[in-house]
Amino acid sequence: MCNKTKLLELINEIEIVKVELHNLICKKQYNLTDSEVVKLSELLDQLLSQYHNIK
Repeated sequence: MCNKTKLLELINEIEIVKVELHNLICKKQYNLTDSEVVKLSELLDQLLSQYHNIK
């Protein structure tokens, strides 16, 4: 898979996870230390790191 395709897929996945994280934070009443929030935030960090490494 070429880098451009990988980047586009990563951007799409990042956007999806961002929305999911926002919704989860609202659901958890802004408890940023909730284990589900932390887990999803870590996933977003990993995706952003991948994006940065490819870019």
